[in-house]
Amino acid sequence: MKTSSEILDAINALELRFPVASWRAGDIDLWPIYRFRLYGHAIDGLLLTQAPPNAFERWRRLADRAARALWRVPLAAWQDRGANDRLRSGTAAVFFSDGVSFTQLDGRWFDRVVDPVMQALDARGLHGLKLTPLAEAHVPRLRSSRFVQPTIDRIKLLATRRQPPPLHLPQFDAFEHAARASFGPLVPSRAWLQVQATRLEALAAWFGTWLDRSGARHAFVNTFYSLEGQAVVQAARRRGLHSIDLQHGMQGPHHAAYARWPVVPDGGYSTLPDEFWVWGDEEAKAIDNWSGKLPRHRPRITGNYWLQRWRDDSDPLIAACLAKARALRAPAATQVLVCLSWGLADGETEKLLQAARLCDASVAWWWRLHPVESSRRAEFAARLRQHGLDGSRVGTTTDLPLYALVRSADLTVSHSSTVTLEAAELGIPSVVTSDYGAELHAALIQSGMAVKATQARSIADAVQLLATRPRGAASACAPAGLLQAAVDELFQCAPAANTHLEAANT
Repeated sequence: MKTSSEILDAINALELRFPVASWRAGDIDLWPIYRFRLYGHAIDGLLLTQAPPNAFERWRRLADRAARALWRVPLAAWQDRGANDRLRSGTAAVFFSDGVSFTQLDGRWFDRVVDPVMQALDARGLHGLKLTPLAEAHVPRLRSSRFVQPTIDRIKLLATRRQPPPLHLPQFDAFEHAARASFGPLVPSRAWLQVQATRLEALAAWFGTWLDRSGARHAFVNTFYSLEGQAVVQAARRRGLHSIDLQHGMQGPHHAAYARWPVVPDGGYSTLPDEFWVWGDEEAKAIDNWSGKLPRHRPRITGNYWLQRWRDDSDPLIAACLAKARALRAPAATQVLVCLSWGLADGETEKLLQAARLCDASVAWWWRLHPVESSRRAEFAARLRQHGLDGSRVGTTTDLPLYALVRSADLTVSHSSTVTLEAAELGIPSVVTSDYGAELHAALIQSGMAVKATQARSIADAVQLLATRPRGAASACAPAGLLQAAVDELFQCAPAANTHLEAANT
């Protein structure tokens, strides 16, 4: 299998052949978590030169992250103690962030996915509680939250000592045999699924205490398909509460979490959210194609509210960030923004470095690390210098808001990043450097807003080609106010005169 579509085709064939929709541990549907892992392993096999980590390596990484969270998170919470939110009754909604989608605005960290929705609640006098995972613990925070990673790590580590829930897995052995014919050793085992079911049960019980004690009516999650995200959805489902997934990146017809579910139980899967709040028509259509007749798992277009804000030069914070980004431009040079991915084979980065060396001084390069790897800026800057490239601005370009850089650049370069789609909406062309990315962004390549180039020489040539083209016009975006309207409907709020999300954002 050489493409994401082929991987999904193979998974769907198994899904139609075996009764995976009935795999359960108590009231927890297990096929979604298995499907996500199988797809993830297959994509790793497609994109990486090395095999996915074995069980020992995964345990080591979990232990390392847990150890880092034990000191880093409490320290960050103490340093930014004024922004530690407290649990209070009467909370309208609990939000579970991904711990990654943060950007600095005026020296404080803003959650570009969750915070705009919480601001929409603010506009109606409603309180939301945000739980933030991972050890990064960005401080100072723009709005209050609770850091929760040490507790999550403890629950996951201790869950393996608990009595595992009984699994109902009809025809699992036959499924595993058939799956190995397509995916080989990448197929998750029954033992792996047992561990995940135990952790999912423990996390859902813990998240349930937050929902119970807060009195929340709704649960929002960024990246529902993580283990923790599914636990939030499961906890909400048990209490008859409404769960919503907030789009954070690329979705569409090639994403296993959002597209092409051929078999779904009549009542839906317990770990899939009731609603998906998405950016636009393409994402909504990909979900509608499989959920159209179901009572839940429905899409709702709320727009890319963070991108919408970056179209407004009158916003003082936006104007300030744009000024900082534009001040970094080299005089009279074509400015290229390289958005690096994480978890890929090193050769994907190496060919970008070689492409930069092949271009002359008329092309200037910004290098931006993925937020997951932002701590490696010094290491990557040293690597740039070893190649004779400028590594002095890696930290600055990693920390500045992405859209400030996109709007200030002439083109973007990435393996398969969502930035290709977002740049096109702002009128900025892109170079896509992989077959995988070319499939995801096929429509943009067809329209001419993106060019596929997979080798160092062709990447350099594509950059030089796009440098000669005039900048395109920004595309039309979803109407402003869709997010506030969604919040008003969900919480049955009466719209207040002259009060909307844009006002809350300023």
